[in-house]
Amino acid sequence: MEEIRMYDQATDAQIWDDFLRGSKAAYSFMYEKYARVLYNYGYKIAQDRQLTEDCLQDLFLNILETRERLSHTDSIKFYLMRALRRDIVRKLNAQHRFADTTEPDVGFMVEFHYEPTWLDSQISKERSEALLQELNQLPARQKEALFLKFFDNLSYEEIAGIMGIETTSAYKVIYKAIASLQKRMLLDLFCWVAILSR
Repeated sequence: MEEIRMYDQATDAQIWDDFLRGSKAAYSFMYEKYARVLYNYGYKIAQDRQLTEDCLQDLFLNILETRERLSHTDSIKFYLMRALRRDIVRKLNAQHRFADTTEPDVGFMVEFHYEPTWLDSQISKERSEALLQELNQLPARQKEALFLKFFDNLSYEEIAGIMGIETTSAYKVIYKAIASLQKRMLLDLFCWVAILSR
């Protein structure tokens, strides 16, 4: 446990490089830090607990077995989320749940819930509930992009890499989502960014 804690202040690049050199502590630290985040994200796509668990286990086993051939990364979260999403989509396609294997607009089940601790400081309860209802009505791709941007704090480049789209498309998807919410809710952009970035 002491060895794992030594990575608390380390950069992703340091942790990943140590893992590539065979550090069990770095591997354990990555699993401890990212397994829950990855599971939550994967489940929103797969909507299947067993499939998500299997893909997550396969991911960590695969990076362990192939670490000598893996490339360098400065963002472990991005690297793992992209790999997990790709594996889940591949398995869903194999189950014929998606007809087109190149289609990035997979299902994305996320329910935004009323959380008074942060929403109340921004807008009234009624508007909060209306906002959450509208968020849940967005197309799956827009919900996923907003989730990655404002809840996982990923860059547009990382979102594009994870979702298998161009960076310009990531900008467009998020812009469309916010524009759609603004049009329907008549809230200004500053308010939306403040709310979503909490």
